[in-house]
Amino acid sequence: MYGHRKMVVWQNLDKIETMVQKKILRSIPKNCFKLIDQIDRSCSSCVANFIEGYYSGSIKEYIRFLHYSKRSLTELQDWVRRVHHKEHISQELYAEFDGLSIRTMFLLNRLINSLRLKSLKPSQPQ
Repeated sequence: MYGHRKMVVWQNLDKIETMVQKKILRSIPKNCFKLIDQIDRSCSSCVANFIEGYYSGSIKEYIRFLHYSKRSLTELQDWVRRVHHKEHISQELYAEFDGLSIRTMFLLNRLINSLRLKSLKPSQPQ
């Protein structure tokens, strides 16, 4: 039931979620509750859509949910960029987050492309 945890892309998403929860959200003033909520939701969506797609049972559905995960990650990247511009987080934390999110986006794209190719191949007789 936890096969997704072996995948580097999921491990990166988990690191992103931990970084957001333990470092980024804690750096934002409590009165910015709408900003905190948006970041929390987009971050949760990245991970949740990845897992939902992984266990969907079909390559087509998996790809669909990976696209949702990518969109949420893109949204999260923009929210964290805004937090950095408002000087709620340091340049170092922003660079760490940005680098990890870019690498994760690359892995998501590679996974989607790999699954697309796999779905185009005729199935092998058993």
